[in-house]
Amino acid sequence: MSDVSQSVSLSSIADYIKLTNNCDQQTALIEAKEVMNNLVTMRQKGFITGWYFDEDGHLELLPSDSTLKHITPNK
Repeated sequence: MSDVSQSVSLSSIADYIKLTNNCDQQTALIEAKEVMNNLVTMRQKGFITGWYFDEDGHLELLPSDSTLKHITPNK
């Protein structure tokens, strides 16, 4: 995996929303704030440890170890 940032900024998320949803900057910023609040909440609850944009420009979540135990099939 190339350079990964677990601290994608609010403005980067707004730019992504603006690009993918073809909306204005103000709408994108409002939606980005909601996304960021949800990401922080998921991190505080222990579901994820962070987030980043992958090499294709998609916002990806880094699941916590406890979450991985629930979503990974038993071997």
